Amino acid sequence: MVDFPSARSRTGGISVTTTERGLPLALKIDAREMNKDPRLLAEEILGLCRLAAARAQVARRRELSAHDVDPVVIRNLQLATEDDLRRAEAATDRDDEVLPDSWLRSV
Repeated sequence: MVDFPSARSRTGGISVTTTERGLPLALKIDAREMNKDPRLLAEEILGLCRLAAARAQVARRRELSAHDVDPVVIRNLQLATEDDLRRAEAATDRDDEVLPDSWLRSV
């Protein structure tokens, strides 16, 4: 069975399962997340897709390196690097720090 990469928002309200290239296969959104600005919600979903893909690609890169695959072959696969993964994680963390448009919430 294939294990697809996934990522979850810090709050746990959004989770995505993607291909190794970041294409979404499954998306779960908690009802409270639907109160967000649509643009912000979309950006968070895309960021999580990028993060899941970067994690999977770095894992694949490590696996190939461990099996002594030629570095040129690995480079030609254009897999994410450790730096790409750090940037994706940092971008996801920054998204969580964005203040809401309003502190009011529905009761």
